[in-house]
Amino acid sequence: MIRPSHCLGLLALSALSLYAQPAGPAAVAPTIPPRLLISAEKPEQWRGGSQDRDIVAEGEQSSIRWAHADSAALDFRGYPTDWTGEQNALDFWLHSEKATGSRFLIYIGSEDPNEPGPDYYSANITLDFTGWRHYQLHLKGLGKTRSPLGFDKITSFRLNADGWGNTPHAEAVVRISNIQLVYLPPLKGPRLNDEDFFAALDLDRPGLEAVKTAVVVADYAAARAALVRYYEARQSPRHYRSWADRPAEDQRPASYNTSAADKVVAHLLSSCGVAHQFGERIDWSINPTKIQYKEWTWQLSRHPFWRTLVDAYWQTGKEIYGQEFVAQMTAWVEDNPVPVNSSGNGGGSRWRTIEAGIRTGGVWPECFFRMLGSPVFTDDAVITMLKSFCEHARHLRAHPTGNNWLAMEMNGLFHTSVLFPEFREAAEWQSYSSGRLYEEMELQVYPDGAQVELATGYHGVSLINFLGTYNIAKHNNIELPGDYMQRMERQYAYYMYIMMPDGRMPALNDAGWGNVRGSLANGFSHFPERTDFQYLATSGSQGTAPAFTSHWMPYAGWAIMRSGWEADDLYMHFEVGPFGAGHQHEDKLSMIASAYGRRLLTEGGIYAYDSSAWRRYVLSARAHNLVMVDNMEQHRRSKRETYLSTEPMTNRWLTNDLFDFAEGWYNEGFGPQNDQTVTHYRAVLFLKPECWLVWDLFTPTDDGDHRYDTVFHLNNQDATLDDESLAVVGADPDLANLVIVPLRREGLAVDVIKGQTEPEVQGWVANSTRDEDVAPVPTPIYHRQATGQWLEPWLLYPLRANEKSPVAAIEFDQANNSCSITLNDGRKIVATVTIGKDAISAVSVKTFDANGALAKTAVVQ
Repeated sequence: MIRPSHCLGLLALSALSLYAQPAGPAAVAPTIPPRLLISAEKPEQWRGGSQDRDIVAEGEQSSIRWAHADSAALDFRGYPTDWTGEQNALDFWLHSEKATGSRFLIYIGSEDPNEPGPDYYSANITLDFTGWRHYQLHLKGLGKTRSPLGFDKITSFRLNADGWGNTPHAEAVVRISNIQLVYLPPLKGPRLNDEDFFAALDLDRPGLEAVKTAVVVADYAAARAALVRYYEARQSPRHYRSWADRPAEDQRPASYNTSAADKVVAHLLSSCGVAHQFGERIDWSINPTKIQYKEWTWQLSRHPFWRTLVDAYWQTGKEIYGQEFVAQMTAWVEDNPVPVNSSGNGGGSRWRTIEAGIRTGGVWPECFFRMLGSPVFTDDAVITMLKSFCEHARHLRAHPTGNNWLAMEMNGLFHTSVLFPEFREAAEWQSYSSGRLYEEMELQVYPDGAQVELATGYHGVSLINFLGTYNIAKHNNIELPGDYMQRMERQYAYYMYIMMPDGRMPALNDAGWGNVRGSLANGFSHFPERTDFQYLATSGSQGTAPAFTSHWMPYAGWAIMRSGWEADDLYMHFEVGPFGAGHQHEDKLSMIASAYGRRLLTEGGIYAYDSSAWRRYVLSARAHNLVMVDNMEQHRRSKRETYLSTEPMTNRWLTNDLFDFAEGWYNEGFGPQNDQTVTHYRAVLFLKPECWLVWDLFTPTDDGDHRYDTVFHLNNQDATLDDESLAVVGADPDLANLVIVPLRREGLAVDVIKGQTEPEVQGWVANSTRDEDVAPVPTPIYHRQATGQWLEPWLLYPLRANEKSPVAAIEFDQANNSCSITLNDGRKIVATVTIGKDAISAVSVKTFDANGALAKTAVVQ
């Protein structure tokens, strides 16, 4: 029988001693007995493992052996369903046969039957060790997903080695002791005590001699003072601004508006655009938003208002602003100890890795170095912040994630490694973070320049953090791997490709209509040969116009059609690509269009990351310009094979001076069951510089009758419906508008919905993530019942301000799949298509002048 000796137990605890409480009087913990949840002596309490009496935790007779290759999950049963009471932490010993680096998830379900999706608490365990390790996880520190009912209503309890980004490792074998609830006294940060903090420093570095002398004799008060003096005197490395740059009294502005800083002093703090008045001590854990927007709590701990305080202190010299920064920083560190054995990426934890990266990559080092040397930034406060920097770096190093989150995490870790090389681990932090970022610029960015989440705003998040690492490295003469900066050029070119005529980007997936001219200006500063960046950044006043207009991005699957680079030019974004690595909306084959200085065809927008009906709406296909089949919407979210492109798409893309043509298929299934009876094909032809022709082709695998509901979202206050032609036109006066003209009207019906909430949300645009910031928009929905393969053609015609619809007559020849559109000025457009198995195989579009003479011909083969 193999039992962990006292020595092994001490080694396991030593690995966690980095998080010990600061030295001080020992608190007398109340005597609260543990509460057993799962017994290794009761095999009936688990499934997926086996009992082991050879490798056991000290003081126990057996353990539960769980081989991940044999079972991806270890399910528990027969446990109490009410975990409330004086015990507040999950306690168990875990033995790992091999440090595989793989992970498993502790899943504690608390299902709300009235809410969609699973509701649970969780923690991730990484098998980066061998032997025994002791885990004590505060219940309040566990991750929280969706809306679990509470620890008094536990509905499931298991360990998962698959899902949540985890894959069972063939060599991962663990033993688990009895699992119990125990009482742990309240914690205060920083967890690092003086002894462990100074042990984390390389005291042999030049300049740290006095610190080392004090540490050798355990005079930590002297060591703290000497370390602060060292940082005040240190010249390199440097942040962009240091305390020595603080303006002298005679150099301060005669007047400085302190209103923003005064609000922060009064504890009137804002997060996600929503302000809250705190009392004497800030409670960093609360959520005062009406919709209980979780991001409010998380983003509060990004601390942008600390920069406001430091700015006011610099510009006025008034100590109240510096004192308030110190008070808030100290209180935050005390009230939010770093999680142990948990990423903090859930619930209301202030240690979500995205926040930890944002803090250490921006406001924290800026405030630290600008406040050094100030009498209000006391030695104790400086040491508190330094300890927290160390804890931040270790937390980020232990819990990297992916995509834009990883970019923020590694930027924060790199900043800490550069600015605090005194930490023994700093060199490894620097090598790891810079290497990961360098790799991510290939893994996370497609060759066409798009970040894999395909959310335009989050593309910028990754780029800004890639750039942040480059800037701080250059500022301190640190070399980054290979062609680090050059890898960013295509990420800037991305903005040029997608930019709308008003200088904004399309709001794709979880992104808004952000202005990209500033990003292109930044790109030009790094790549001065890219005068096309400069041209777009300056609205054409400098530089040279891009050598192209329309553009195809074969990995993102985006076709961008434009008539030119002026503000009044026509533009369409047509997406036919993958679902995206994150922040996805169900939007394949959707279109966004603008013309004459205005966005005309819009979509449902973005909403708070909650589980509300509004959030479900913006994620849905019905919030986009798409088709619902048999009352079912697109449903790619459960099909991970649709998330990324591995090769460039081979869809037809043609562009020339006369027209653009693009096509795409949706065949990934409709509805929760991924019904694949019907394939939807959509083709768009941009007849330059006038209008768009759209063909929807539905190909079922059966002979049944199917319903097709085609949805368009107009960027209007009002719209009008012509009962005869079934055309719907935006009706906002003195502004550009769009007319949607169905070209096959027989048997077609239409409803124009605006501001509907029942039976489902429809006809809205969400404007931001603030409380119910939504606006109604007219949303035409065309209804068709059809049997067999069916072609549905459309004309999208943009109108200048106060212009009427130019369409005089429409004829559709079903035998030849040909549409003839006569315009009011006598011109005619004739479009004929040839249909293949599940696509249009050929397109012919001819335009005739008012005299009947052939003007233009567009042919797609």
